[in-house]
Amino acid sequence: MGILIPLIVFGIGYGAVAKEVRVFERRASEDILAQLQGPDRKVTVKTQVNHPFGLFFADLKSATINAEHFSTEGLPLYNDPGLPKTGVVRELRINLQDFRLRGLRIESLNSVIPDCRFDRDLALKRKQIRLSKSGLGDGVVTILEQDLAEFIPKKVREIKRCVVKLDRGKVWVEGYGEFLIAKTEFLVVADLEIDAEFRLNLANARVIFGWQKADDMSKKVLLDAMNPVVDLQKDLGLLDAFSLRSVVCADGKLVATGKTKIPDRPQ
Repeated sequence: MGILIPLIVFGIGYGAVAKEVRVFERRASEDILAQLQGPDRKVTVKTQVNHPFGLFFADLKSATINAEHFSTEGLPLYNDPGLPKTGVVRELRINLQDFRLRGLRIESLNSVIPDCRFDRDLALKRKQIRLSKSGLGDGVVTILEQDLAEFIPKKVREIKRCVVKLDRGKVWVEGYGEFLIAKTEFLVVADLEIDAEFRLNLANARVIFGWQKADDMSKKVLLDAMNPVVDLQKDLGLLDAFSLRSVVCADGKLVATGKTKIPDRPQ
């Protein structure tokens, strides 16, 4: 009996903690879900503690946010540096699938961010995730060529329609545009290069206007209208959440890697 009673007490205590963890995960999922749009949107939050009472000691081995089939005009998670840094998430994992960010459909975005801090009291009392410090991690984002083709005419008013092909390190954009110099069919074959860590530009481009090689002025007009193809800050509102390091175009996909963090909440 000497060891049985402590084991029973421990079992009851651990059961209570497990229940609190489930409540926390559900409330955190609902909190994020409320900031997203879409009838089929789904969010789950899963946590792992470093020891049985890790939640109460605010020590999480990992927190994983999974979300899919949603649209949003802004980020669903910000960092509030003024809040207490009384809790730790040793690894924050973010897995987003099939979502639209300011009109651009993104196939997937996956990120792992170490060494994050959060407000322990809000987590325990209100079951809310409120980060107060973000580490710097790594991320990968994938965009399909058909989604870029849909996005470009929304962004560039001169382009009325286009088809995009991503293959062998090149970007092909073929379509119809109404520019100051001409209303014409066009074709651009170019590399996709990173500019200032937040923008993707067409570079080393060959441009065809109406089945003829474009002159320098016409080429400049088109490229000035199209660049940047995607600006992570201006177009997508990502602030400094994702800074680009590499980009590959192949097999109908744009795959970009970079450094990721949870940005501070805008004032």
